[in-house]
Amino acid sequence: MKYFFHAETARYTERLKHMMILTVLSIFAVCIFCTVNIVLNFGSDIVYLLLGVIGGLVLLGMIFAFSAVYITEKYKKRHSKYTYFDFLPKGMVFSEYAGEYVHFGARVIMRRLYYIPFDKLESVSRDPKTAPHNLTFKGEIRCYCQESDRLGYHISEDGNLEFDSSELNERLFEEMPVLVIRERFGNTKKLEKSVNYYLEQFKNTPEKKPFNISDYVSVQKRRKLHTSNPALEEPSVSFSRNWK
Repeated sequence: MKYFFHAETARYTERLKHMMILTVLSIFAVCIFCTVNIVLNFGSDIVYLLLGVIGGLVLLGMIFAFSAVYITEKYKKRHSKYTYFDFLPKGMVFSEYAGEYVHFGARVIMRRLYYIPFDKLESVSRDPKTAPHNLTFKGEIRCYCQESDRLGYHISEDGNLEFDSSELNERLFEEMPVLVIRERFGNTKKLEKSVNYYLEQFKNTPEKKPFNISDYVSVQKRRKLHTSNPALEEPSVSFSRNWK
């Protein structure tokens, strides 16, 4: 069963395609209109205006195209790295890219991280007809919004989630009753299946027995001491003192 899901970034490419098609078709239509009017009004002053319109639209179209490609590629890289869904022994983590800024010349990446413990999860659901790309969780969910470098975590010996920044284990989070993941992992059918599978595994985990050192360390039997006189090793003889 799959235990780690990367963000689905194909939708950004599809959006870029649609935007580019609409932009090119719009500019092409206006340029055709201007060209026809140039031919009909050749020699008049309006021709220079129409030529300026065509040149301006082409320039704007190029600027828009380069900007759209740059932004799309940046979002694809950011979400591929920072947006994911991870299954842990006692819960689930949903990490989401939440923007960035420049601070003293260094780029700072922000993330939202949601921790969903299995023992506090009430339900998980999806609507395959109206919203097949969404997944809804209900329960006691912790939400963190911090710099990405502060949201590193590891798993303790007991299987609990522990942040590398210890203060995040006790505070700096917001509790929320509902979390809806929208269009981050494509069709969420496989994700829902994995959630139910690992939730069932958690519920069926046998209770951990209390630590007993005798289970791991055997008690050595005391060795019986012997003497050099075999007679002393023989069992003692009982004598009756009843002389009546």
